Amino acid sequence: MPALLAPSYTETGLWQAQVTPPLTTGGDLPTSVDVVVVGAGLCGLAAADTLAIAGRSVVVFDREPLGWGASSRNGGMVIPELKSGPAGLERHYGELGTRLYAEANEAFDFVETTIAGDDGRAGIDCDYVRNGQLYLAHSPSHTDELRHQAAEHAALGEAVRFVEAGDLGAEIGSEAFHGGVVFDRTGGLHPARLHAGLATRAMNAGARVIDRTGVTGLSRRGGRHRVTTTRGSVDAADVILATNAYADAATPDLRRKVVPVGSYIIATEVLPEELARSVSPTGRMMVDTKNFLFYWRLTPDRRLAFGGRRSLDPVDVPEARDFLYDSMLRVHPQLAGTAVEHAWGGNVALTLDRLPHVGRLDGAWYATGCNGSGVAMNTWLGHRLSQVLTGEAPPPALAELKHRNVPLSSWRHAYLPLVSRWFDFQDHR
Repeated sequence: MPALLAPSYTETGLWQAQVTPPLTTGGDLPTSVDVVVVGAGLCGLAAADTLAIAGRSVVVFDREPLGWGASSRNGGMVIPELKSGPAGLERHYGELGTRLYAEANEAFDFVETTIAGDDGRAGIDCDYVRNGQLYLAHSPSHTDELRHQAAEHAALGEAVRFVEAGDLGAEIGSEAFHGGVVFDRTGGLHPARLHAGLATRAMNAGARVIDRTGVTGLSRRGGRHRVTTTRGSVDAADVILATNAYADAATPDLRRKVVPVGSYIIATEVLPEELARSVSPTGRMMVDTKNFLFYWRLTPDRRLAFGGRRSLDPVDVPEARDFLYDSMLRVHPQLAGTAVEHAWGGNVALTLDRLPHVGRLDGAWYATGCNGSGVAMNTWLGHRLSQVLTGEAPPPALAELKHRNVPLSSWRHAYLPLVSRWFDFQDHR
């Protein structure tokens, strides 16, 4: 169904339209620094902030304007999540799995602490509310799985409960689902405001953030790194690669370790209060159980932001918009006649095991592959890698995972449609 478009419709992301990023650092490039960070998203900015506070000289490069990337385009959901639950992680990885799950929770705590200013520094005004997540069974076959997940988390003392299909009306205005789990330990925020706040913190701490400057090459010389950019070269003792789904030809080994996949979001016009309450009485972050899942929420200014994808194939924004609009109305038919004001997309980085990874490539540290759940994890990983460089902390447990290359990565455009069809088949069982 073609989407109903508001007169003010734009393909600029809602969050980006509402925030002007801070001015980046001007002037000539330094000839030498302690650390170069490649990528000015949440991971890169958190890394730069931690390094600068520790007294290190640091410069962050990004080939795009500050605030262009996925850190300002995502759904704004802060979730202490890895794709396998705590029991699944322990089954697959033993004691390492327990530590992996602990790091997901540490990442969540770190972001909450940073936003609140509980670290002794200025907080970040980004409309953060810990309002919980509602994880919804899209088919009857998924209800037992969700019951098991709820019991698994509750056994760890977490505030989690299963909601029967007949009781879902208190949580969501939809008859499309067959049960759900409420996770209290989840929050929602304005991602572009979080990103702008991290950039401001990092620069106030002394980091240089230089956008519109692509890194074109990395090499080693005498135990140091030589970072070549479109504006010149910089020597550094250490390098952090924080490009996630946007790794390019400058880091071919890293690019082979992830699959960039598009994710798209529509945002409606501002909803009347009663209609907004009928959609989401509790204001939770909502996600379903499909492989090609939908994720949706009320925004701080009372719109519905509804996101997802229909396949792993690249599509243009209008095609994704119309698919999402039709899907939104199937979930919430009460929104018929509601117009779309914003539609946009961006890439997420998928890995073969659906877990984030940390490692080193030719001496440079990297963090990548949050698989669409990176607001908390990516931010924390930037902070933690900086602590590794300053000697304040050991590498995270994620660094102990084997990070395999994507097979035939240069041919993925040929086989991803087949994977998409398999996922779609599973979603319709």
